[in-house]
Amino acid sequence: MSKVAICNAESGQLTDICDEADKFAIYEGPDATLKWVDVPDDTTYEHFMCNGEVIHRTTTEDLRVNATVDRILAYGDFGEQMDMQYRDAVNGTTEWKDHVANVKATTTKPDSIPPFVEDPKKVQLVGRKAWEPWVDNWVPPVA
Repeated sequence: MSKVAICNAESGQLTDICDEADKFAIYEGPDATLKWVDVPDDTTYEHFMCNGEVIHRTTTEDLRVNATVDRILAYGDFGEQMDMQYRDAVNGTTEWKDHVANVKATTTKPDSIPPFVEDPKKVQLVGRKAWEPWVDNWVPPVA
């Protein structure tokens, strides 16, 4: 069964992903900012539409940023780390060193991820609707 979703013209956000039979009426005139579009069966709310194609959000994210955030969260609060070091000094333990070693072993080092290269075909251009297909050398209309 084919799936459809309502697409926002500017952001490409997909909402109301459903089967074709469950579609309901929306305004789709020439100045409409929403439109029903066909989407692959595996489309989720993690997808968006850009230049007429459904794209998963992770293909447009800098994975180095995600890895940095993951590592910062895994290390935890600075105060807690200081407390671990204090307890290590008082008790002769290695709680803090073990914690840091665990974070390094279980999270990706951001520098090990190749630099992000933005695909121009996955960037929504101002003045174009998200469902319109990519056109080389497109020039925005003059207002």
